Amino acid sequence: MPGSCQLICLQKMHAPIDLPDGVPVNIGRSPETQITDPRCSRNQVLLIADWKNQRVQVKQLGANTSAVDGNDIGHNTEVVMTPDSTLFILSGHFPHRVVFEDIHRTSPKSPEQYKTSHIKESSSKKETSKESIREKDKNHVSKPSKRSLAESSDMPEKKKTKTEDRGHVSGKSSKPEDGKRVKDSKEKVSKSSNGDDDEHQLKIIEEKLKQLKKNIQAEKKTSHNEKDKKLKPSPSLTTTAMVSSSSLLVAKENSWTTEEHLYVLTSKGVKARNKIASFDLDGTLITTSSGKVFPVDSNDWKIAYPEIFNEMKRLHQEKYKIVIFTNQLGVSKGKTSIEDLKSKIENVVTKLQVPVQAFVATHDGEFRKPCDGMWEMLKKQYNNGLPIDPKESFYVGDAAGRPANWAPKKKKDFSKSDRLFALNIGLPFKTPEEFFLHQKAAPFEMPQFDPRKLSSKDPLLSSSTQLTKGDREVIVLVGFPACGKSFFSNELLKPKGYVVVNRDTLGSWQKCVKLVNESLPRSSVVVDNTNITKDERTRYIECAKRVKVPCRCFVFTTSIEQCRHNEKFRQITDKYHEKINEMIFNRVKSKYEKPDPSEGFSEIAEVNFVPRFSSPALEAKYKKFLLEK
Repeated sequence: MPGSCQLICLQKMHAPIDLPDGVPVNIGRSPETQITDPRCSRNQVLLIADWKNQRVQVKQLGANTSAVDGNDIGHNTEVVMTPDSTLFILSGHFPHRVVFEDIHRTSPKSPEQYKTSHIKESSSKKETSKESIREKDKNHVSKPSKRSLAESSDMPEKKKTKTEDRGHVSGKSSKPEDGKRVKDSKEKVSKSSNGDDDEHQLKIIEEKLKQLKKNIQAEKKTSHNEKDKKLKPSPSLTTTAMVSSSSLLVAKENSWTTEEHLYVLTSKGVKARNKIASFDLDGTLITTSSGKVFPVDSNDWKIAYPEIFNEMKRLHQEKYKIVIFTNQLGVSKGKTSIEDLKSKIENVVTKLQVPVQAFVATHDGEFRKPCDGMWEMLKKQYNNGLPIDPKESFYVGDAAGRPANWAPKKKKDFSKSDRLFALNIGLPFKTPEEFFLHQKAAPFEMPQFDPRKLSSKDPLLSSSTQLTKGDREVIVLVGFPACGKSFFSNELLKPKGYVVVNRDTLGSWQKCVKLVNESLPRSSVVVDNTNITKDERTRYIECAKRVKVPCRCFVFTTSIEQCRHNEKFRQITDKYHEKINEMIFNRVKSKYEKPDPSEGFSEIAEVNFVPRFSSPALEAKYKKFLLEK
């Protein structure tokens, strides 16, 4: 195993920088590197050396691009470099390489010492070379060298020195034949005839010695690489893979990683644990120092309760991993920058004085609470493979669904997301007042729609209703968006020969009426629109009367709350789904008129929502709380 690793500047701008085994080292604009380019961040790249496998994990932290072997890395992206690789701190600028050594090295000099010593060593080498040539020239004229005498006479061979036995100028071990080549090269110096020839020969020998040293190192490196070839990772190793493999066993420094719309801070000292003590951030661990509901800037915060400090220390001492799960939709809306938010969270963690891992959901979707996306990421990729014990873990948050005046002069909780998040991930839940202040549990309200109670065994239609009639007819569907009308039309009625009429496809109600009139002479028709008002339904009743066919009404019993749940489920599971704006749900709900037989329907039947899932995983996802209220 190598005894050291150093980052070497190929432009000799600064002294070698030690890279300790497994310890993160920030490299960027600093006196240590002598880099003054303003494009280079003070923490441009993060390096973690792996001495055993002779490789270095490189993560770009700065905004401007770094590169390895001419390939740009990218912000918050990680790659792996080897001793053969060249790292450009800024793409195309400030080239560096890493060198692993098998011997103990002293601490690197300061840049000034490095430059001074480099000049002195160069001068010293020149003077030594001149003195050596003069001395050899004198010896050549006056008398042969001792080595020449020993080689030309029948005297017994002189015992080799330690240096000669090693056969390497630097004192490192090498092959016997390499030592012989060095010895032969040195002997040529004593056989030169004059100073000029000596100087020329000396230069040739120095070049050969350098090449010989490179060849020896290359042979060692080839042997080592062949041994570890199967273990060597791809240079395109992703951030997630690097994190999940080893870096979260014990975090040496603060680090951020990024998934899609999810940012994860792992602070210094974080360790994988079976027990998780998890918390919401705003309103739970911190509150605004200004007293306003929303912070005015990234510095407008303070620890919510003095008791938090002691509780955090206790949890850390009791071997809990402390985790924050926070929704921060302000980033996607442009109200705050992710860099300001990162800085704020790092400052909060510093204030808490314990290691913390923070998950930050910046967009709507599967990572936003109460969805369990952040928790699943913790389990699968951010706890080093260690299983979590839900019975020994818990979650604390202030969005608990408490009504107005749950305590004197207390406002209604803005949502239920924290309580529902705890239910989704199967952890015991407490509010901050209950956990930190030991207050009694407050009353709370659950959502009107509980997806856990949904049954696939319910009948689709009321018992007396037939799905289809033998003769031509018009079926008018009535229901909120995302209640299942399109699935009902296309999967159940269209295969029976019904023409499906849909405003989303045709573009206007006039075109819908036209298609109904054109289709009725030869086919039955199903009108797949919301049809929430009497006037909308009357249009199609008149079409049926015109050709003297019955018109039935199928009313979907799916509540507006369940429709919102269905819509969120579609967003999470179908990346091509076009989101239905919340305003549409509100407008449809306010305009809804319940169908009545007096409108002219031959029958009004109810349709229940009976779900079908292509996999148990999708069913499990559907039966979790997806909405915040």
